[in-house]
Amino acid sequence: MTKSHAHFLIALMAIAAAVALAAVGLDWHQSAAPKRTSTAKPRKPAQTTPKTTPASNPGAGKTIVLDPGHSAVMPAGTEPIGPGSKTMKAKDASGTRGTTTGVTEYAFMMTLARKLVPVLESRGYKVILTRKNNQTAISCAARAQVANNAKADAFVRLHANGVDNAAAKGALAICITPRNPYTAGTYQKSRLLSEKLLNTYCQVTGTENNGITEEDNMTGNNWAKVPTTLIEVGYMTNPEEDRLMQTDAYQIKIVNGIAGGLDAYFKN
Repeated sequence: MTKSHAHFLIALMAIAAAVALAAVGLDWHQSAAPKRTSTAKPRKPAQTTPKTTPASNPGAGKTIVLDPGHSAVMPAGTEPIGPGSKTMKAKDASGTRGTTTGVTEYAFMMTLARKLVPVLESRGYKVILTRKNNQTAISCAARAQVANNAKADAFVRLHANGVDNAAAKGALAICITPRNPYTAGTYQKSRLLSEKLLNTYCQVTGTENNGITEEDNMTGNNWAKVPTTLIEVGYMTNPEEDRLMQTDAYQIKIVNGIAGGLDAYFKN
């Protein structure tokens, strides 16, 4: 190889190295350089979701008959426990009384009913009372007839419990059995009403849930041709529960529990 050839090859190698370095440098700068961001405002996406509407009110178009249990004035005599029955019972009973507060069951139930009415009406329900004061003498069968005449969507009988055992506490509901000889056709709805009302009531108030009793000797239940439940909101013979039920705060819970139970029933 001559010197001229060697010089020529060296020159070519130098040029190739320079080109390679330039290429590497270009790649490095491209990867290191920050990405450009657009300053233009993004277009708003087309509206694809439908407008939401408020949930339907479960009370709309529904009629509730509230039956505040007992009264200061009791009707005299007896009546059949169901249509066509030969079994007779007193038309009403005096009810129980708070062992600590002295409040009567009939007065307590009237208080609850009066507090329930505006709450239920605010939810869209039409509300009818079987009695509007404590001086009304009305039999159990006649109370049921109020619900029948109104074609009530639910007949709620308001009561409080009383037993010899002062430790007994909590709430329960009573409805007819599937074999009821007077109004068995309402059993399924009456049972569901009892379940929804009692479960929601106990959740809201925090009281003990004593379950649902099914029996066919309750005159007011037997004469009703509409979904019916009787709720015992608590024991007035339990000193602690008696005092608690006479507080405004707890009565608000009672009312909200019953109203919520009706909502749950109609939503179902």
